[in-house]
Amino acid sequence: MFPLPGKTFPASAEALRAALEQSIASVVRPAGPMVTVEDAGYPKLKAVHISLDGANAGERPPRRPQPPVGAVQPGLQLENFTVSGHPLLVQRARVDFTCTAREVRLGQARDKDGNPLFVLLEAAEGKVEVVVALSDLEALVLAGAKAEAVKQGVSVESVRIELQTRSERNLEAVVQVRAKKLFLSAALRISGSLAIDEQLNARLAGLKCAGEGALGTLACGFIAPQLARFDGREFSLLALPLGEVKLRDVRIAAGRELRVTAQFGRPA
Repeated sequence: MFPLPGKTFPASAEALRAALEQSIASVVRPAGPMVTVEDAGYPKLKAVHISLDGANAGERPPRRPQPPVGAVQPGLQLENFTVSGHPLLVQRARVDFTCTAREVRLGQARDKDGNPLFVLLEAAEGKVEVVVALSDLEALVLAGAKAEAVKQGVSVESVRIELQTRSERNLEAVVQVRAKKLFLSAALRISGSLAIDEQLNARLAGLKCAGEGALGTLACGFIAPQLARFDGREFSLLALPLGEVKLRDVRIAAGRELRVTAQFGRPA
């Protein structure tokens, strides 16, 4: 879904470009112009390209758009549609995101407050890919761990992450943390699983903490409530929601990077 500013739908290709630029800028800090529209006799378009390259999504995931209510009316017809983020900065991690599609139909709808939305209704074929380097995941976790640990007078020195794929949509994760308080050092082991659904929503589960020695036990004591907050939590890996389109062939692979891919569109 693509929420639009104002209360009316764009009446031209240029108005569409400006509306999408303003809408996307409300959820990311852009590095430059983001939207390019190639007209083919509006509402038919040759292409819409959205570049999130170098954009910053901030420290918190953006709010999901409100769902449409009521009937969805015919809207735009696109020969080609692309969204890229090379990289898109998400909570300090560099995420490579790509979405490509052809023969796309976008419907016009409104949310419960009457705000206009474009909803992705159909595509002949499309592909989504999300890639995050393991080093970026480690840096992200280290920054978060340091911020929480310093409140307890603990210094987190290092974080190492191990990922192992269990199936096409599930993986196991182990995070090794080394921490220090005064003259005491400790090693922590945080483990859990990650599952991806057909809309590229990720869910964390089974988060546990085990520590060595007195400091390790103490550290797990204040980490456990934080883990409980995230256990079972779901978050989207998509930079932009896909609306009515359903994904298929969702796959997750882990090694030196975490890679999630999926297909969508009419079956071959």
